[in-house]
Amino acid sequence: MRSLVHLYFRSLKRMRLGVRRNVRWMLALETRIVKRALKRFKQLVKFERHCSRAITRMVDRAAKRFHFVPRPVRRFWRRQVHSVMENARNLPAVVSRMALNFATTRSRAATVEMLLDEPVVVDSPHGPIRFLGHGLLSFGRASALMTKEPDSLKWIDRIEPGSIFWDIGANVGTLTLYAASRETLRVWSFEPAAANYYNLVANCELNGYSKKVQCLQLGFSDRTEIAFLNVSQLLLGRSFSFKEQPNKPYSGKQAVQVWSIDEFIAHYDVPCPNYIKIDVPGLSHEILDGAIKTLSRQGVKEIQIEAHENSEKGQRLIRKMNERGFDIVHRNLRRRKRSGRVSIVSHDLVFGRLV
Repeated sequence: MRSLVHLYFRSLKRMRLGVRRNVRWMLALETRIVKRALKRFKQLVKFERHCSRAITRMVDRAAKRFHFVPRPVRRFWRRQVHSVMENARNLPAVVSRMALNFATTRSRAATVEMLLDEPVVVDSPHGPIRFLGHGLLSFGRASALMTKEPDSLKWIDRIEPGSIFWDIGANVGTLTLYAASRETLRVWSFEPAAANYYNLVANCELNGYSKKVQCLQLGFSDRTEIAFLNVSQLLLGRSFSFKEQPNKPYSGKQAVQVWSIDEFIAHYDVPCPNYIKIDVPGLSHEILDGAIKTLSRQGVKEIQIEAHENSEKGQRLIRKMNERGFDIVHRNLRRRKRSGRVSIVSHDLVFGRLV
């Protein structure tokens, strides 16, 4: 009887060891398959980009050679070619998503980790800037750095060396990183949403700006309090607001520490900013009301605020800035490109101190 029991437990142990060995072998095989698929995918993307550029050059040469073809016809066919190439560019991503549907949860997590290891690199006049491509919207904000707000970038380029630049409502940090890439500015970046703040500090780490850029997860208003942000932590790169927005209902709420600029500077004894960018939906007036003492300082030279100049709120904002001794010196346009067409969606007003 003892021998039978001993044989039973020995057989059971061998079966367990065999199952574990097979599971490890299957996981290793699956990891190798995922790595090979990613390698083939990268090669396919490079080949597709080469083909896209070649076809675009061929179409442009043909359009220049055959001048008798009317210009609207040439534009039409050029748009058609671009749309076909855009669909071809999205094909590898569609195939990869279909393949991931059959993968295990562990393989999906490993795939996400491998994809996040390669940042999105954008060339700028001050050198390459790296972004964490965590989601389509974050990728879109990174890739549109040089085209969406070119006037804002020129405004940052005109900032005097050694100045202190505040980015209020930094989101994932596109303008923050561009300002930090100048190497002569001291940058402070503020973002209340936890998801976007994570992306912001990750982008600073990728570029080696962890010590150079002061990133703080807080908001600004006309008083110091604990406010609740309408947010979804699963939507990185979105623009969130403390006020209810019927067209953007978010299921989550996040408690955020909110300061007035005057109290924040006085409490922490931080240096006064020289240039301020404010991009906070629905709170621009409150932020300015909480910065009366700061705006009275001669050190504050220019402020960029997202506002519609011809609207009622925009006119009220202009009057408020005029009372504080500031007037419009620039109008920075924002552009959006869809289906090959570039359209102006809004503009930022740059206020300079009146002499």
